[in-house]
Amino acid sequence: MTKQEFIVEMDGVIGTIRTYTRNPFMMGYIKELKRSIEHDDYDKIRIALDKLIEWYQEEYDNIKTDEYVFNKHMHEKAFHILSRYREALQS
Repeated sequence: MTKQEFIVEMDGVIGTIRTYTRNPFMMGYIKELKRSIEHDDYDKIRIALDKLIEWYQEEYDNIKTDEYVFNKHMHEKAFHILSRYREALQS
């Protein structure tokens, strides 16, 4: 996934996360990811992505089983997009 593709998807990913949590750490990671992308700071992009992916790995079972989460498929897509872009930064 290219940076441009990720930028196109980023608002959807952020919006999906915000439907589930207002955790201050997550909001900070999202803010830093956006800022880092604007400034081409790839070290901070990687850190923010790692934090977001780690959160999803910890929360995903809860998201899948929570009867009040209406957009489970969107969370799966968001996690996939974050992971794909992170992998692209390794190449």
